[in-house]
Amino acid sequence: MAFPSFLRRGLALVRRGLFPLLLLVVVSVVVWFRIFSPVQVEATRVERGTIIQEAFGRGTIESQREAAVGFDLVGRLSQVLVEEGARVTLGQELARLETDQAKADLRSAQTGVAAARSSLSRLAAEEERARSLLSTADREAARTQTLFAGGAITSQQRDDGVDRLRLARADLDRVLALRSEATRGIDVAAGGAEQRRIAMVRATLLAPFDGLVTRRLREPGDTVSIGSTVLRIVDTSRVYVSAAVDETVLPSLALDQRSGIFFPRETSPVPGRVTRIPWEADRQTHELFVEVTPDRADRRVAIGQRADVRIELGRRENVLRAPTRMLHHDEAGPFVYVDSGGKIAIVRPRFGLTGEDHVEVLEGLVEGDRLLGAPKPGAPLVVGRRWVTAVTAVSP
Repeated sequence: MAFPSFLRRGLALVRRGLFPLLLLVVVSVVVWFRIFSPVQVEATRVERGTIIQEAFGRGTIESQREAAVGFDLVGRLSQVLVEEGARVTLGQELARLETDQAKADLRSAQTGVAAARSSLSRLAAEEERARSLLSTADREAARTQTLFAGGAITSQQRDDGVDRLRLARADLDRVLALRSEATRGIDVAAGGAEQRRIAMVRATLLAPFDGLVTRRLREPGDTVSIGSTVLRIVDTSRVYVSAAVDETVLPSLALDQRSGIFFPRETSPVPGRVTRIPWEADRQTHELFVEVTPDRADRRVAIGQRADVRIELGRRENVLRAPTRMLHHDEAGPFVYVDSGGKIAIVRPRFGLTGEDHVEVLEGLVEGDRLLGAPKPGAPLVVGRRWVTAVTAVSP
């Protein structure tokens, strides 16, 4: 059915009038959402609390006392008396060398000592005899000298008495020399025997302290030399964590600082203290290997086991603080978004100690001020826009 011409003209006019109106509505809606509608934000308040500044380090468990034990002589192992993981005590036998040859040498040295002492006893008897002969010859020589002076004997008889005295003295000197040599021989033989006896003692390896056997490097039948390691022993009651921390925290480090030691798959830290700060940093990683010692040793640890540490560099109690996730930075420095009469504003406070989750507020904010942040961390907000919380979506 055909419409009259005046109706068609009327519809065309309506269409031409509605299009601008519809366009105006669309533009108004877009402007509303982009400029005037509230933006969703995360809101939190400035509060009082504790701030702890920490330095993180990743390290390993080490022992304050460990030893690579071995023999100080060459030999062949006959026994290794402990296994890896065994607990040992001070002076406990750990390993032995074959001692058959050492025993034979010791018996030979002891035989030499006995022979030297027997020779010395024989020479003592000879010395007594030589002294007796010398005494007799001395008296005879004195008597012949008196008789010769009285003309009772000839000069030949007098000279024979003097010769017998000279021979008796020479014989005594010979015996005394032999006795001195025999005495030195006893000392030498006794020294040799003592060396063999010490070698027998050195053929047994003893534990230098109470500890744990972590490595067994030699087996029976192996030949060992001076300085070669047979076993490694560590004192597990005196352990520490050698943790690598960034060199930038060095000015804040101090001995006896409180620390927490975290082991893998454990959430509760073991309390500890900083016990050593190095004087040298790693030249490649620029890290400091700080020593942190646990306050107690009530759990089993393994030398070389991984452990993380958190060293407390500073602590503030009951101070104004703001979440670090609310901080932003630009060319002028750090700032935060805050609520100003229901609209977003920027404030540049002065901050102090920075912890893992909070930063100390020194000035520029007061307790109860509301801090704003975009739902997406680090995203900027538009200053001057009204806001609603991302959870409740209602105006404050």
